[in-house]
Amino acid sequence: MKDMWAYVYDSQKVKKKRVARPVLRPKDVLVQIDRVSICGSDFHIFANDDWAKESISPGMVIGHEGCGTVVEVGEEVQSMSVGDYVALESHYACPECEKEGKDGDSCPHYGIIGVHGSQSSKNDHETGGVFAEFIAIPHYCCYPVTEKIRDEMNPSLLEPAGNSWEIIRYLREYGLPRHLAVYGCGPHGLNMQLFARHAGIKNIVAFETDPWRLDYAKDFAAAHHVINPRETSLDEILSLTNHDGFDVAIDMVGNLGVVESCKDIVRDRGMVILFGLPSHEALIAHGENFSQIIFNNEKLAIQHKEKNITLRGFTGRTRKTWVELLEALDESAFLREKLSQPLKMMGSLHDLESFIHQSNGHYLKVGLRAFNNKLT
Repeated sequence: MKDMWAYVYDSQKVKKKRVARPVLRPKDVLVQIDRVSICGSDFHIFANDDWAKESISPGMVIGHEGCGTVVEVGEEVQSMSVGDYVALESHYACPECEKEGKDGDSCPHYGIIGVHGSQSSKNDHETGGVFAEFIAIPHYCCYPVTEKIRDEMNPSLLEPAGNSWEIIRYLREYGLPRHLAVYGCGPHGLNMQLFARHAGIKNIVAFETDPWRLDYAKDFAAAHHVINPRETSLDEILSLTNHDGFDVAIDMVGNLGVVESCKDIVRDRGMVILFGLPSHEALIAHGENFSQIIFNNEKLAIQHKEKNITLRGFTGRTRKTWVELLEALDESAFLREKLSQPLKMMGSLHDLESFIHQSNGHYLKVGLRAFNNKLT
């Protein structure tokens, strides 16, 4: 059996090692990885924190933001061909739902490549991640990208960017807010600000406490205001909405204190959106924690200081998200450029091991090329 290089989580740490190349199932395609990017949840795995210990399957090949070339197709695959260049969706259906023709959109037990298998009692398959030379992945997780997108940006960014696009899709249906608060100016926060501006939201206020990220977000110029909440009073924050309060506040950080701040600044009947994953779990509402609400895309009604607030968790993308985002990026050189701006390419996947152990340097989003490509 052929083997390959990959990064594997062994329940204590991440190791680079030789592992067996994945074997195709009938509805899978084999993708040779070209480029990847690192998600915030990958840093939780690198640190082996509580979330990683509870969530990541031991022996899992990690990484879930990737793109590459189809080099083999399963016997039942008709929608993909060898040579197709694809960006990868990370959520996939459990075996029972796949037999019914369902994909990750419609499977309540979905798995996440590089994280864990589907949460089905009859689950007999886990899909490893993209920090490897190859990945065997269901065909419906593959989205062909145009040469324009492939050549002008790293298509592995489409998976994380799709989260923010999905939130915007939801807000269009819910009713675009007049006043939107975005806590966090990391890569997801910047994506959220960019797509909110693209959607036409008139007042976007971004919050950040890290001085370097604060300055970066101001230069990025997607939000109308970028402020440090530790240096700004609640009255000053609310004055940015004419004291009406924010219609929607989004936690892109994963912090209990941030969630409380979101609840403080939204108006009565406003919405707080949870997206960021915490380093340590905490109960948020109705006896449920961050991960439950986020990974189940739950919508809960809560009360806070005499206000009725909707709490909404978000994770992942839908097929509609991918179609819309790919169309928007194909049409807009500005979106392609801005989405790529926070990305820093740092060598090949062989260099990931040294990156995991470094503790200095300013960066927002890190990308890596394939194991066999040292170009930067």
